[in-house]
Amino acid sequence: MKRYTIPTIFFAIGVTLQTLFYFSWVSFTLLVVSCLLLTLFLYSLDFQSLPNSTQNTNPSVGVGSQIMESPTEPTKEIVNEGMVFDTSKPLTTVESNQIEVEPIPKEILWKVDPIFFARESVRLVERGLFCDTVKEFPFSFISPKLSSIQYVYFDGKEFKECYWQKSEMLVETDDNPVEWNEWEENQIRESLPVISKNKRKLYVPLTINANLFGFLCFTSKEGWVNEDIQIFWEETTNLSEKILAKREYAKVTTHPFTKLYTVSHFYQIAKASFEAAEKKTLVFFKFINTNFQSELAIGLNQMGIKHSVIGIGLFQLEEDLYAALIPNERLESFSSFFQQFIEELDQLGYPSEVALGYANPLLPELKFDGWIKLAYSSLEESILYHAA
Repeated sequence: MKRYTIPTIFFAIGVTLQTLFYFSWVSFTLLVVSCLLLTLFLYSLDFQSLPNSTQNTNPSVGVGSQIMESPTEPTKEIVNEGMVFDTSKPLTTVESNQIEVEPIPKEILWKVDPIFFARESVRLVERGLFCDTVKEFPFSFISPKLSSIQYVYFDGKEFKECYWQKSEMLVETDDNPVEWNEWEENQIRESLPVISKNKRKLYVPLTINANLFGFLCFTSKEGWVNEDIQIFWEETTNLSEKILAKREYAKVTTHPFTKLYTVSHFYQIAKASFEAAEKKTLVFFKFINTNFQSELAIGLNQMGIKHSVIGIGLFQLEEDLYAALIPNERLESFSSFFQQFIEELDQLGYPSEVALGYANPLLPELKFDGWIKLAYSSLEESILYHAA
């Protein structure tokens, strides 16, 4: 109430001066309005300070980290920077903004050993070429005796089933082992067709130019004869040619060991991206004093593609130099991903140092060769930093 003494005194002085010197209804009206506005302003100040004064005078709430519990109903309270919040009541907007929300834990990247993961990834890439060709060019049912087909992939050591076909339905399967005898397997390894002893299965190898990709197993309830072999052999050869074509293209565009894109493919893709003025940043990687760097690069490529942070994948420019074209809107995600990638490697016993160089193609008057040189210069600075 002391605050309202000010407008009262102001009103009394104004009335006294008007009475002694000159009285006017206009000036009197202005005096009354001014005093009312001042009173409302002081009232609003008292209204805003009311919650704080109520909180400070509440005997059931402690100060700082001293929290009192209700004797009737236990309530959970959160202390944040000297303030007490009761979670049994709905939070206001101001209170909810002051509470720090714990970050969602990140998904673990390395769920298996990095070396095993890399070698398994390379094997799956080879298998993927075979499977992609089968999906694109499935075998047609050219004989009324044919009931089903098994597509079996050969990885250089073992035969594993990958597809099963019934009429027009093609179903992908796990790496199921093949049920056959030793003589039938030896015939296929020699790239020769063979009919099973019960005549129900016809095995035709997928082979061309001394390359054995796998085989097809044709099942029939009526039984196969030698005359059927020639019919299926010709159709199988067409599929073998398509598999070979995919493998030859893969040899041109990917590294034979790591299956990363080659340097020639890099310049082709990078130049097309630069000329199209795409918003992508060129990033160079170089592992420093790191064992199994090829395997780690394979893991970086596979996980980066899975988490959609490195575009189409890594390019292997030299034995220990890699590159990626990263969309600008994913740079922040890539930075977070890459930091987690290195930290988890350290925890698994594969300490790694990686030098990074980068260049943005949208700099004014920048040419394609200047873009590449700029990334190299940035990489060299990073290498010198690690050396120091």
